[in-house]
Amino acid sequence: MVVFRPFRGWKYNPDVVGDLAKVVSPPYDLITPELQESLLKRSPYNVVHLEAGENLDWNAPGGNTYRNTTDLFEEWLRRGVLRREQEPCFYLSQHIFRFQGESKSRIGITGCIGLAEYDSQEVFPHEFTEEPAVLDRVALMEACNANFSPIMSLYWDPAKYLTRIFEEVMSTVPVIQVRPDEDQELSLWLVSSPEQQTRVRQFFNDTPVFLADGHHRYEAALRFQAKRAKAGGYEIVSPEEHDSVMMTLIEFNDPGLLVLPYHRVVGGLTGELLAQLQDRLLQLFDVNPGGLPPVDTAKDLLEQVVGQTNDAKAVGVLGPSGESPRLLSLKQEVNWQAWGPLAVSEAWILEEQVLKPVLGDLLPDRVTYIHDHVQAMAQVISMDSQMAFLVKPFPMDQFYDVVSQGQRLPRKSTFFYPKLPTGLVINQLDGSL
Repeated sequence: MVVFRPFRGWKYNPDVVGDLAKVVSPPYDLITPELQESLLKRSPYNVVHLEAGENLDWNAPGGNTYRNTTDLFEEWLRRGVLRREQEPCFYLSQHIFRFQGESKSRIGITGCIGLAEYDSQEVFPHEFTEEPAVLDRVALMEACNANFSPIMSLYWDPAKYLTRIFEEVMSTVPVIQVRPDEDQELSLWLVSSPEQQTRVRQFFNDTPVFLADGHHRYEAALRFQAKRAKAGGYEIVSPEEHDSVMMTLIEFNDPGLLVLPYHRVVGGLTGELLAQLQDRLLQLFDVNPGGLPPVDTAKDLLEQVVGQTNDAKAVGVLGPSGESPRLLSLKQEVNWQAWGPLAVSEAWILEEQVLKPVLGDLLPDRVTYIHDHVQAMAQVISMDSQMAFLVKPFPMDQFYDVVSQGQRLPRKSTFFYPKLPTGLVINQLDGSL
């Protein structure tokens, strides 16, 4: 049974920090050193002061330290920089943003979810994690005893039961409304009615959730829970207050839930390996099937890829030098269904049936993942990379079926856009929701 609870969140006090748009930030894994510097200058109260360590090497063991974060967080609490809700609430958020010239809107509800191991089938992961990044998030939780950014997860509500509750709440004035930039607007409402809270909690009693973005933070919370249980001498039997983590839940069919692909860019191959890679592609794929016209740009090629049916299993290929952009489609005689349920994804086919057999242990050092198709093509044109493979997003109509079977997708199979902002609500892990 999923336990989803309201909590007494901490929100920024506008009387102290001023413009709330200047204190929110993207999640930690999107923050480059350049962006961190910009956010630090934007406001002395920007949440990046808490969320990011003293350097940004997320994958280096011990790469981030949080010596100053503990004192800073406690100082902000003392000075009233952050104010805590008097009563437990759920937090309903609307994220309005622009994508490819169109306005989109996405709704999420934030609460504290009881931590459960994956085999409980209450919380389903879809990807594996990197140990150093998990340890980094554990270090931050130990330093501050708080969640600064919510985990993004998905749930299934075809009857739109929660939508009716959300409409009731959103008919009132939001408690927060900010524009971090000209392309985004964030609004936040409190779900404080006991009757509405009960309806939300009861809905999730029988509804599993699927991690979208935040696997490292979820696994860090499990580690943190286990360490506290060991130190406190108690057995983990139920999700008490200190056994929860802040999570924002979004419905699978929300029209503002965008899932973008990560394209594969390959470089640093010897001439022999490059030839083997091309040979492997020709073993499995037809080039420009059906007499499709040639294309000149990454945008045109990606449109051809996306325009193919799921059964076509199409991949766009750029490079190597001297080769025109081209569309590859899996040969009809290839029985991709025999490869298992993950073969619904072209990214999985490319990774497991092409790149891994050719590159083997070299794959992590020779393949990078880019969600911008224009950038992928630019790297090939500049000869910084040798080949780029453009793929479709993982089909969301099959995501639920595959992940609920316990399958894990290849690394960088999904890019949920936009990621959740950090800083609207903070959850303090002090044993009192």
